[in-house]
Amino acid sequence: MINDEYNVSFVAKRSYDKMSEMIDEFKISKRLFRRSYLNKDIYVNEEFRRKDLPIIKGEVLRIHMPEEETQADDFSSDIDIVDETIDYIVINKEKNILVHETKNNQGSTLYNALINLFQSRGLKRRVRLVNRLDMNTTGLMVVAKNPFAHYSLMQQMEDGSFRKKYHAVVDGSFPYDEIVVEKNIKTDENDHIKKMICDDGDGDYAKTIFKKVISSEKYSIAEAELITGRTHQIRLHLAYLGFPIVGDTLYNDKTYDDVDRQLLHSFKISFNDPRTNEERHYEVSDHADIINFSKKII
Repeated sequence: MINDEYNVSFVAKRSYDKMSEMIDEFKISKRLFRRSYLNKDIYVNEEFRRKDLPIIKGEVLRIHMPEEETQADDFSSDIDIVDETIDYIVINKEKNILVHETKNNQGSTLYNALINLFQSRGLKRRVRLVNRLDMNTTGLMVVAKNPFAHYSLMQQMEDGSFRKKYHAVVDGSFPYDEIVVEKNIKTDENDHIKKMICDDGDGDYAKTIFKKVISSEKYSIAEAELITGRTHQIRLHLAYLGFPIVGDTLYNDKTYDDVDRQLLHSFKISFNDPRTNEERHYEVSDHADIINFSKKII
């Protein structure tokens, strides 16, 4: 079987009356299937087969995903790669780097750095981000290396099987061993950069589970598990509880010595491997600035 960044192969576990039944069972994007079939990039036992013909148990279905051309600004940055397969890269994002371009920053982004990383390896694939972090949020991100993997991982994001946990340093003595916050979020009418809590009938549903990790009179570390993934969700929900994140210039009015960003870190993610369906778990240490600041929590 051919399995690499450009090809994905599956062995038929049973017989199917037509190809679409096998496509559905293996959770392959219908868009990818249609495009591959139109371009005759889909094979059964290495021969193109009409989609209305049956597939017999033991036969091998292969989808070829052609090379893709990409362009990026000449920007490179050290990328901390935690793990890599033929389908995805798990990275530990540093602080002070934008994920995507903005009006004020057209080149110095993680997205462009990843494109240049792909190009340096001769990998002719688009960069497909699975989860995103704010410029000053650090920690784990996943980048898909082909459309098959991207669809699988995004489906897991939607159905909640892609799990994400964060550590946040917050202002005040966090009193909850565990608390669930379900508060809708929408864009602030007076400031399009900020988000705000809104009534249940308005905005987007958002749910976060918080747990106390360590607490002192002045500061605490809280664990946050995202059930939904709205922009600024953790930052806003913590501020709603009355425990804004240290260094968060949008939702916390206080200033702190030697803190140059919101102390929020994605330390753990888990999902199923797109190709094998095996559970994958990744965990990294907190960023150095969080570790240093946590010494104040005694």
